[in-house]
Amino acid sequence: MAASTSQVTVLSVVGAGRSGTTVLASILGEVPGCAGAGEIRWLWERGVLDGRPCGCGEKPATCPVWSQVIERCLSTPGPDGALPTVEAIVAAQNRLDRTRSRWRVLRGEASDEDVAALRLTRHVTGEVVRGFAEATGAGVVIDTSKRPLDAAVMADVPGIDHYVLHMLRDPRAVAYSWRRAKPFSVGAETRTMGTRKLPAAVRRWLANALGTEVLHRRVPSDHWQRLRYEDFCAQPAASMDGLLTMLGVPGRPPFEDAGTVQLQPNHIVAGNPSRFTVGSVRIRVDEEWKSAMSRRDQLVVVASTWPLLRRYGYPWRA
Repeated sequence: MAASTSQVTVLSVVGAGRSGTTVLASILGEVPGCAGAGEIRWLWERGVLDGRPCGCGEKPATCPVWSQVIERCLSTPGPDGALPTVEAIVAAQNRLDRTRSRWRVLRGEASDEDVAALRLTRHVTGEVVRGFAEATGAGVVIDTSKRPLDAAVMADVPGIDHYVLHMLRDPRAVAYSWRRAKPFSVGAETRTMGTRKLPAAVRRWLANALGTEVLHRRVPSDHWQRLRYEDFCAQPAASMDGLLTMLGVPGRPPFEDAGTVQLQPNHIVAGNPSRFTVGSVRIRVDEEWKSAMSRRDQLVVVASTWPLLRRYGYPWRA
């Protein structure tokens, strides 16, 4: 089905990094009519400028899917009538990411000084989604940019039927996971996913959760779902069924059993190295933090996040 002739459905996945969003997009992307786009927000800076490969192993500029999307975006006049440049797109995205601007956009109250950046970012986001849907033949696009800001921008793109999945994970597990470097290979090249210290990981988790709470007020209840990483790993097939029901998609991922799924090469741009994983994949919960994370660090995280821990149903003690 050509996406250009019908409305495109977008599922924005928001949540902290290291919460299983990339593998979730990989699984949903196996359903007929769905396609995992990955972190659309990082297409321009990390994909085009830095040349980081998408899930197929190619850089976006040479990927058979993303090269079409990039050409479409850069050859379509923006809101001011001029052709956008990669540098202008990145600058607009970074401007909206300033603390004051970010919260205004989340509340739907962009200031006059941010209007131009917001209009360009919204325009490019719409072109990316429609171009990706057309290039893949998908009617549902999964965007795992993870930041509530990007979901708020997506929510106001004309012609988009927008849904949000809030993907949660225990902040102690997130903080511990960010300490571990993740090496991965693409072709002959070996890279390592970055790490974060405990304070930075906790601040990011808190900012994401609070921003998501603000975003929630702008999204209809029937277009919103919350899913904990731990519940997803315990029942991956059932979790996917719930998401697909919300999206109105009749298909189902190719699960071999309740916890094992077959993954094919994809075109997920940016995100966790798990985007390169193909074949039979067993979904398992990673709870190494419970035995390997120091008691002191666990207490620091709990003290910093306890109101939200309680809201999301996480116990104070491991």
